[in-house]
Amino acid sequence: MSPALTWATTEQVAAAAGVHETTVGRWLKLGLLPTPEVRNMGRRGRTTRWPLHAPEQARWVKAQLDAGFSFDEVRVALEAGEFVPSVTA
Repeated sequence: MSPALTWATTEQVAAAAGVHETTVGRWLKLGLLPTPEVRNMGRRGRTTRWPLHAPEQARWVKAQLDAGFSFDEVRVALEAGEFVPSVTA
């Protein structure tokens, strides 16, 4: 039996919203996504682990932007609690 997945990858976050991984990084810098954990894997490079609700939040952010809201408006909505994740870790 495999352990339950407790995090999402950058690829999963990007795929959930239908955007490129660089867009995910931009949204993170703008405060639109939760802060991931970045782990140094030595010679194998780094890995980024996102909270389980990050893909859902990325979809929500994309929907808000597609509806015409600005980055600032989306951030304010997030701060006001308008996004409520259905998945929790």
